[in-house]
Order: sequence, then C-alpha cells, then structure tokens
Amino acid sequence: MGASTAAQRVLEAGSAAVRALGPALSPCGPRSSRREWADALGELQRVADVVAAAQDVAIAALAGIEEEWAEDGTRVEVHKAGGHVALDAPALVSGVLKASAGHAERRVHHAVRLAADAADGSGAVTGLGGLHTAMAAGRLDAYRATVVAEELEEAPAEVAASVVAAVAGWFDTDDGPALRRRCRRVLGRVSPDLVRQRARRARSDSRLERWASEPGVDCWHGTFPSEEAARAWAAIDALAHRYVADGVCAAIDRARAKALTDLVEGNATIQTMLTLVVPHHATDDTATRHDADGPAAGSAARHPDDPAAGSAARGAGDSATRGAGDVPGPVGALVEVAGARAGEPLLAERGWLEQAVAATTGPGRDRAGRAQVVAAHPRTGALVDPDGDLSSTSYRPPAALAALVRARDGRCRFPGCPVAARFCDLDHVRPWPAGPTAASNLASLCRRHHRVKQRPGWRLELDTDAVATWTDPTGRTRTTAPVDTLHTLVLPARPGEPAPEPPPRGRPDLPHGPHSTLEFTLEHRQHPRHPPTPPGHIEHHHHPTPTRELSPSHRHHRRRPPPAPDDDPPF
Repeated sequence: MGASTAAQRVLEAGSAAVRALGPALSPCGPRSSRREWADALGELQRVADVVAAAQDVAIAALAGIEEEWAEDGTRVEVHKAGGHVALDAPALVSGVLKASAGHAERRVHHAVRLAADAADGSGAVTGLGGLHTAMAAGRLDAYRATVVAEELEEAPAEVAASVVAAVAGWFDTDDGPALRRRCRRVLGRVSPDLVRQRARRARSDSRLERWASEPGVDCWHGTFPSEEAARAWAAIDALAHRYVADGVCAAIDRARAKALTDLVEGNATIQTMLTLVVPHHATDDTATRHDADGPAAGSAARHPDDPAAGSAARGAGDSATRGAGDVPGPVGALVEVAGARAGEPLLAERGWLEQAVAATTGPGRDRAGRAQVVAAHPRTGALVDPDGDLSSTSYRPPAALAALVRARDGRCRFPGCPVAARFCDLDHVRPWPAGPTAASNLASLCRRHHRVKQRPGWRLELDTDAVATWTDPTGRTRTTAPVDTLHTLVLPARPGEPAPEPPPRGRPDLPHGPHSTLEFTLEHRQHPRHPPTPPGHIEHHHHPTPTRELSPSHRHHRRRPPPAPDDDPPF
C-alpha cells in the first residue's frame, strides 16, 4: 500500500481524536476536583488551537487547487503555488463548514495569510507565519490569532513579522483586547506612517450598516469620524434626556434609540407604496374582496421600480411588502412585512401598516383606488409571472421582469451570500438563447458567485417554485429559498395584556442626568478597596429635582462631577 497523502493523515488523526474524546464526555465515573477540570479545559484548548491550525493548512491547500477543463473535455485539478486562492475556494469552504459566504471568504483569506506564509518557497510572504506556529504549538487560539492578523492587515511582511515576534511572549497570558492594544503600540513605534494612513482610510470608509437582530428590531452598526460623531451624539443625547424627563421613555438607552430615529425621520421625506400579494391561482374577485375588507387586510408593499428596495422608514421611494394570506389581529399586533429589507422580513406594528396603507396614493393604487396586485407561488410565496407576460425574446430582461426577479430573490441566490439583489447580476440559469429570458430562468447572483457558477463542476438548478439548488465540484448540494411574501407571521395582541415592564429602576438618576446600564455599571462596580454592601442593607439615593431647564445647546455640555479621591475613575 502506498504512502498516505497529507490530507489522508489529517483525516485519520481527526477521526482518532474524535474517537478518543468521545468516551471522555461521559459524566459517569469518580468526581474530579476543580483543579483537574481546569487542567482538562486548558488541555482541550490546546487541542482546539492545534485543530484550528490544521484547518488553516487544509483551507490554504484547498484554495490552491484550480479545476480546469482539459483538451479532451474532462476536468483536471491543477495545484498552484502556496498563497494562491481559487475563485471558488470560499464557496467550497462555505459548504463544508456550513458558513455564510462572507464568513467563508474571511476564513480563506485569514488561513492563507497564516498557513501559506512563504510555503514551499513560493514567495507568498505575509510575515504572519509566527501566528500559525504558535497555534500549532497550542499557545494561541484562532480568535486571538485573527485579532493580531487584522491589526497587521496592511503591514508589509517584514513589519508584520517583527510585530508578531515582539508580542509572541504574551501569547500565553494576554486576552484578545490586550493583544490588540499591544500590537497597536508596537506597530505605532515600528511604522507610525502606516498607523496614520490606516486612520485616514478608516475615516474615509466610515459607514452605517443595518441587519435584523431580535424579533421586531434591527441592529445598526456605524463608524463615523470622531468629530462628526461627537456632534451627532450630543444632539441625540440632548433629545433623549428630554424624552426621559417628559416621561416619553423610561430608560435612557431606549430614549437615545428613539431620538436617533426621530431626528432622521424629521429631516427626510418618506414615501410608502403598497402592493397586494395573492396566490397566483387567485382571481381578480379575490383581490377586490381583500381590498374591500380594508386596506390593512392583506396589504403588501414594494417599490414599483425596484421591489427589493429597503425599509419604508429609510427614505423616499422605499417600501415594504406583506402577503395577502393572513389578516392581523387587534391593534398592537406585530405583523411580518416582507420585501422591506432584502431577504429578511421585519416585524412591524399593525398600526404602522395601517398608516402606511392609508397614506398610499398615486403609484401605490390603480385608478379605482385598489391596491396593485402581484401573484405569488402558493407553496413558497415567491413572486411569479404565471402567464409569462414579462418574458422577453432578447438577452437583457426588461425593467419589469428584472424588478420582479430581484423582489422574488431578495439577495444573491448563492447559499449564505448577503449581497442585496439590487446589486446583483441577473443570470440565465440555462444559458441564453437555449434558456429563455423569463422569471423561471433568471436568478440574482452577485458578480463573484456569477463567476463561480461558470467554474467547472458547479451546477445551479431553479425549480418552478423558485427554490435554487446548488451542486459544487465535490458533490455537495445546498438550496436557497426565495423571499416568502405570502405566508407571513402575525403575532396578535391579547386583550388586556399589560405593556412590557420597564427596566428595573434600581440605579439612580444622578444630578448630571440618567445613565444607561453600561454607564452605571462602570461607575459603580465593586472594587477590592470598597467593602460590599452588607446583607439586608438598603442604600437610599437622592433624586434631585432640576431647578431650571437647560437649552439644547447647553444641555449636552453638562459635566459629571469629579470622582472622590478614593474612587477609581469610571473608565
């Protein structure tokens, strides 16, 4: 029998580790001490570090293999020099690790920088090989290695290598944030120009991002130039303190969130347009009956030019969609609204939907005052063109067909890809002219995954219900579903249900204004010099009444009183 390949040896070692650790997970047997469990946890972390390093090697090796067509029409594998990344490597990794497309791309980029540093004398020098060596020795975990690698993203190889060598002595003791600060200090001494350029680039690349978080809420993440952020925060904080003082909001955190959205909406013109979504076998009488029952009964909204456009509260021409299959419950119910954000329906209050319907005029309704009607597949809720009225004999889809396909898809149809459909290419699943320019043969693909689909070994199939099935060169299959605009979720409000409890009022509102939970915790955390509060002791806090109202221009200039001499500063 021939010698095992490197991949086979890794596979055998991994299988042996799984078999060895499996019985150790049983809780049976004599009890162990805290020290023994701590030692076991540390050893398992070392194993995890080595496994992460081995994964980086596997990913870097996989990324260096290209599949190409031979002259006889067969697929052949071509092994490139270390550091090469095949176009479809992240797509393959996302399927194996069950990761999103964006996470897989970052994983490949990180693994190649660490594991392929000057591998096989290829010249792919990054200076980060020391991180990979420390991981293989069980001294550095994947998270902390990523922290250091991100700090050295733009550093030349020789600079990166010197920084890694300078901080290597702290791999056994420092956590991630401490390593990040240490890297920045060392890099500032070694290459101050690089740090300055990075700061300038970060300021120019400042952005505001948004994604779905808990049910019914969005999460915003923003980076802003410091001076712009200071002015904006002063305005938000001043309005938030007024909301708390007026009883509009109970907590300062919630007040700041409301102040932000109120300030934005107060400086924008917002237009909402609605469309009624019905199963494609429904008749015109069904649509008319829904409209006669009331605009909110089965209303759906989308922009007529680009139905995949964003939230109705985001700007002029933006909109939301909702299916016609469900009717909301009493006032106060939460209704799922599809199409307002690509691929991720939001939960909105029924009152908001009713107001949006009542305000819909012009493009949102026909001359008879009825909501516009579009058809959806009865099983998946995908927007469809059942009669092929929007199809074309030309290669480029007409505007109405393109709008329908983008609204149906919401995002790039590759599994886990977050790119919104409005930024995607419209790809013929079966190449034109063999495949028609019709909704049943078009899919939204970002430019990267459009090119991946054309690589050898990749196959995409689009079913009649708009479910897309991908097959990669290794034989793995995955599916993606269209936006379901029909089967929406309704969370009715129960009669007599009390309002949600406000946050506990155990923290005081100090003279300089209310605090968020984070601010209060930081300013009042226990310190070894300060004895804990005796059991049963109740501490009384004074809530002074403000003697005069400060104008907005002065309110945000309030200063916290200086800490007592024996107190630590809050930050």
